[in-house]
Amino acid sequence: MISVILSTNNELRNNYLAKVLEGIKNQNTETELITVDNGSIDGTVELCEKYGRVISFPNSNRAERLNKGLEQIKGNIVVFHHPVSILPKNTFFKIQKKMSGENIWGAYSHSFDMQNLLLDFTSWYSNNVRGKLKSILYLDHIIFAKTDVVKKVGGFPNIDIFEDTIFSQRMRKISRPVILNDKIITSARRFTKKGIWKHALLNQYLKVMFHLGSGDKKMNTLYEKKEGFNVNY
Repeated sequence: MISVILSTNNELRNNYLAKVLEGIKNQNTETELITVDNGSIDGTVELCEKYGRVISFPNSNRAERLNKGLEQIKGNIVVFHHPVSILPKNTFFKIQKKMSGENIWGAYSHSFDMQNLLLDFTSWYSNNVRGKLKSILYLDHIIFAKTDVVKKVGGFPNIDIFEDTIFSQRMRKISRPVILNDKIITSARRFTKKGIWKHALLNQYLKVMFHLGSGDKKMNTLYEKKEGFNVNY
């Protein structure tokens, strides 16, 4: 069985959640969905309850919510689902096939929901350089893995940002990831709201801060700008 963990924080504003949930429902594979919610007050919980179990975990960061879900799942394969990424239809069987042998983790290929030269390059870089060459996968790729291995490496580090980077570093010590050709569709809202080039430059600045050892709360405050994407300060 595949277990899906969805971390949420007032997601209705993104107009993606219903599509995300339907994408999980329509995989035609034995699946359990556990949503771990950060005290949403916009109807997110009520919508998610129609599709699976919801665990309330207020005042948490995304890493804590994913780890909380990891404690509860039953499946031997876990999918860490991003709340603004939509799955391609009927592809969980491909995950099962890939994970039936020596492969231990992987993700879908990335794409945005709009055409733009910089966004197209960002997806290409995410898939081919950061993903395939560096074995670093961000959560908006929708990461999947063998549950026992994820637990063995300690899940996600309890930090507010770049938890997916450190998780990838832990996993790549064991094995390189499998990147499916099937593409998820991710919302470009954060880019378009702030300005595509401005947000892209911010992302690069944050990466420099990360490699210089800046604090996670300081970095995430710059990233979220009090919008509460993943953490409510």
